[in-house]
Amino acid sequence: MAVLDSGVDATHPDLAGRIVAARSFVEGEDVTDRNGHGTHTASTVAGTGAASGGKERGVAPGADLIVGKVLDDSGSGPISGIIAGMEWAARTEHAKVINMSLGTPAWHTQDDPLSQAVNQLSAETGALFVIAAGNSGNSPYSVSAPGTADAALTVGAVDAADHLADFSSAGPRMNDDALKPDLTAPGVDVLAARSQLMSSGEGYYRTDSGTSMAAPHVAGAAVLLAQKHPTWTGRRIKDALMSTSARTPGYSPYQAGTGRLDVGTAYLQDQVVASGSVDAGLVPWSKDRSPKPVQRRITYTNTTGHPVTLRLQVDRGDTPAGVFTLAADRVTVPARGTSTVTLVADPRGLRPGQYAAQVTAGFATGAVHTAAGLSVESEKYGLTVHLKDRAGKPVSGEVEITGADGKTMIMWVPNGTLTSRWAPGSYTVVSTLDVPGGNGPHSLGYAVLAAPELKLTSDMNVDLDASRIRRIKVATPKPTSVTTARIDLYRSFTSSLPTPADDRALHEILMPSSAYDSLWALPSKSKVTQGCFVFTTRFRAEQTPLNITYDGQRLDDALLVQPGSAPFHDGSAHVDAVFAGNGAPADYTGLHARGKAVVVRRSDEVTPADQAAAAHAASAAMLLVVNEGDGRGYDWYGDPDQRATGPLPVASVAQDDGERLIRTLTATGKRRAGLAVEAHPAPAYLYDLADYHRGGVPRDPSPDTDPGSLARIDNTFSAPAGKQILESREDSPSYEYWPAAYPYSVYGGTRVPPFPREPVTTRHRTDWVSAGNGVKWQQYASIDGWSTFTDITSYRPRSVHGEHWFGPVTRPRMLSFEVPHRVGDAMGGTLAGFGDGGSAHSGDTGLMSRSFALYQGDRLLMRNGPRPDFGVGDLDPRKLPYRLVADTQGNTDLTPYSSTTHTEWTFVSGNADDQAIPLAQLDYGTDLDGRGRAARTSDFSVDPVVVGSDAAKDAVTSVGLEVSYDDGASWHRQALKHDQGSWRTRLHAPARAAYVSIRVTAEQRNGGGVRQTVNRAFGLR
Repeated sequence: MAVLDSGVDATHPDLAGRIVAARSFVEGEDVTDRNGHGTHTASTVAGTGAASGGKERGVAPGADLIVGKVLDDSGSGPISGIIAGMEWAARTEHAKVINMSLGTPAWHTQDDPLSQAVNQLSAETGALFVIAAGNSGNSPYSVSAPGTADAALTVGAVDAADHLADFSSAGPRMNDDALKPDLTAPGVDVLAARSQLMSSGEGYYRTDSGTSMAAPHVAGAAVLLAQKHPTWTGRRIKDALMSTSARTPGYSPYQAGTGRLDVGTAYLQDQVVASGSVDAGLVPWSKDRSPKPVQRRITYTNTTGHPVTLRLQVDRGDTPAGVFTLAADRVTVPARGTSTVTLVADPRGLRPGQYAAQVTAGFATGAVHTAAGLSVESEKYGLTVHLKDRAGKPVSGEVEITGADGKTMIMWVPNGTLTSRWAPGSYTVVSTLDVPGGNGPHSLGYAVLAAPELKLTSDMNVDLDASRIRRIKVATPKPTSVTTARIDLYRSFTSSLPTPADDRALHEILMPSSAYDSLWALPSKSKVTQGCFVFTTRFRAEQTPLNITYDGQRLDDALLVQPGSAPFHDGSAHVDAVFAGNGAPADYTGLHARGKAVVVRRSDEVTPADQAAAAHAASAAMLLVVNEGDGRGYDWYGDPDQRATGPLPVASVAQDDGERLIRTLTATGKRRAGLAVEAHPAPAYLYDLADYHRGGVPRDPSPDTDPGSLARIDNTFSAPAGKQILESREDSPSYEYWPAAYPYSVYGGTRVPPFPREPVTTRHRTDWVSAGNGVKWQQYASIDGWSTFTDITSYRPRSVHGEHWFGPVTRPRMLSFEVPHRVGDAMGGTLAGFGDGGSAHSGDTGLMSRSFALYQGDRLLMRNGPRPDFGVGDLDPRKLPYRLVADTQGNTDLTPYSSTTHTEWTFVSGNADDQAIPLAQLDYGTDLDGRGRAARTSDFSVDPVVVGSDAAKDAVTSVGLEVSYDDGASWHRQALKHDQGSWRTRLHAPARAAYVSIRVTAEQRNGGGVRQTVNRAFGLR
């Protein structure tokens, strides 16, 4: 028998000597099980129990095991690899029983490739596929593919008391309401072999739960029957196991099949085998409501040498009387023959829903039973989706259908057409397709096809035709390459404006991989008329990291710097290129590669690490790897630890451009050509673009990159010694509560995943960002142990801003979502304490210390805990004076600046429904070098901002500044000039001074204010 899973620990004592064939269908991984799932299931089937003195034997310890690794070490695998494993096990290895403790919770019909492969291989080879039902819970239509296949023996899970596990997926099957699962088996806290290659746990055994654990119990029982009855087909074994199961009458066959596996009865009571189940199927809704009775035949097989008479009866359970009736109450089955009995399912007068029963056949030495099912459809109509490729021809693929009730179903469209049935109402249909890209026949594009609004009142058709798609072009004013992309489709059926509060809205988030060189979208024929729809495009496009030209040919979108690559040399260079086959050491024989660009083909025979090592050993300047398939290649070329970069720069080249380069190299006879290389490993500029198209997908879905639609942000990065800065920026769409990387987000607060934080190696970088049109941004920077961030901000088009990261001045600085709020007699807020760069940043760190306290007058109300948030209750309802006092202590190992700070906010507060308390925050501006030092004569500004209110009554009316050049021993008042919200002065530092300390007072018109002292705020040069 075969186990298709995450591989196996062949050295485990319980499996030693039991494996007769093994093969991995996971690229780059051998059959070894580092996940543990495969070893657990394999030992449940056929473990010998050797590690426990025989105690923990599997169900069929004498079985020979065939192991196919179709799931990688993380527990997932591509559909193509799983199907290849199925074909190998059934056709090549001739496995009689194949256990598949796997599935995809996205698919619930049997139209998908996995389920179709189960049905085809079962019919072709007679193999029995035993498949886990899934772990999506007991809700209807949750059985997952390929357990949805007719031919599969689909297994749910029960505990030791035969209670259905709360995770065990239930039927019926989607789209045709077929009867599934087929039976159950123990799947809760199952003890079985632990792979010794797992990184967690200890010992030879471990417990696990899931239908994955239940399926191998059934597979083991199937093996025992196959051993006893070698001529039985997979279908006969399936019927035998189902019809002899221990009934679980507390559950419908649509939840638990015929019952719980009973190995002993199946093995010993094999005189009569009944059909495991008969399904009357789905009675479609019709306006005339005149359904007709449905007939099905139950087959009984007599395996003995004498006739057997069966006494038949229907156990209808909760089903109304008369729904299921038998044509006879007894039948005699001839010796070694079969007999059939007609079962009639009568849907007349039934309300919509599922109805089930068990037909029991008793005989002298036992009984067998058959599950029967009938589903009566509520009012529904056919929705036929026609999926077409770039040429307008039918194509298979996934489609996602979402209704106004918030339920989303993902279905496979076989051969370009799928009809499914839905209740009348409004629906949105979405699909994505791989299409030809923009750089030759082997380039890869990613297309989004959507029908935002379908009003289903009768049978209807919808075309998702990729021949009408339009390219989403990122045409920035300066040359760039897209490094990260996101497409959102938001659809609310009830709200006219996008909102995160609509928990029934469709929120589809797509983040195409770097294999795609272009993105495409299908324009909508019209805008939605009810609710709202948003088509969002979000891009980060950076200064082109690598461009290569040769002989008039230009490689741009075809190139992709590989993860783990050493940085390319910044700037322009000319280098000769040579071709080195597959990049194995032997390919360098007689090749002069020193200082050259080596071009190789990607190969399964030579790992990326070995290709890089061979090129490095040949003293190559860089490695260019030509991809062997569609799209752009993406492999790890760094150290095996998946962290450190490799020994030389590496980039992939798409197949069409790469093969053209190889032909140039080989045509000369010298395997050499000159390349002009321009590289920018640290971008001097980038574009963050976000566009929200409401109502539908526009005719031109490209982002707006006109300079008049952008704002400019000049970033200055001042990394503390030995620290690497990571930076990112997130948009804040109106259908999300917060941006994706919001620092105080709770679970479920954002659904959009964050863009990756990227290392910053330049001191200055200019960013252009989308401005206006409701676009809001939040920017983040972090070093190991310290994270800082801006407010959630919208920018005016053509405006210019500055952000300073990790340089002086570091001090407590609140943002709009941190400022305290008064709610009734309670008050709460967040005071992180470490806003950096003198900018409008907040930040938190464990590398420095903070303390803060809240007073009403002189009465202490609270002191902070380890978290930056605080809250107090039972406050006096009257308007009374309060003080929020914060102190921080610096860390000279991190930075010599802001050695201590003291900040004190004063304000008046009384009972309010929910009111932000307007507190003045202090930002600072001065010209500093990379070490945080100003000139001895330099300009300095204090830029107060009131957070929590824009009202004139809360504005800052005056600012005072004192400076100290001797760490606070003496202070000198500075004259300030007020200009458009900024108070400016000019500092004149003594010759021997090394630092500037500041003490600032800002008063508000409402009587509140802030006083802030920063010792060693910045240095002097």
